[in-house]
Amino acid sequence: MMRMEGIAIPAVPTITAEHKKLVEAARATLLGKGKAIPLALLGTEEVVGTNLWILCRVEVPETKGEEVLTVYKIYQSPEDEVALVEAFPFEFETPHSEGFRFSA
Repeated sequence: MMRMEGIAIPAVPTITAEHKKLVEAARATLLGKGKAIPLALLGTEEVVGTNLWILCRVEVPETKGEEVLTVYKIYQSPEDEVALVEAFPFEFETPHSEGFRFSA
């Protein structure tokens, strides 16, 4: 596991049943009830509880089921309460381009 500014980045970004439950619990707090499929654990950070960054394929109901790759930042408290703190599109840059945005 690699560390970057207090965030632990796993060598293998495996998704477990626990991660799937966290994504489901975080999505339950949203008004829209589209689905999100977790694909990779990108990092964790120990705070009073845990922050997790999980890459998900998210259905966007407003676009008639189009799916986009989205990073969810999820907070899990010591009492196992779950909150979706942030969601943002997955983007990356390469030496040969300005940047890309994926949609599944």
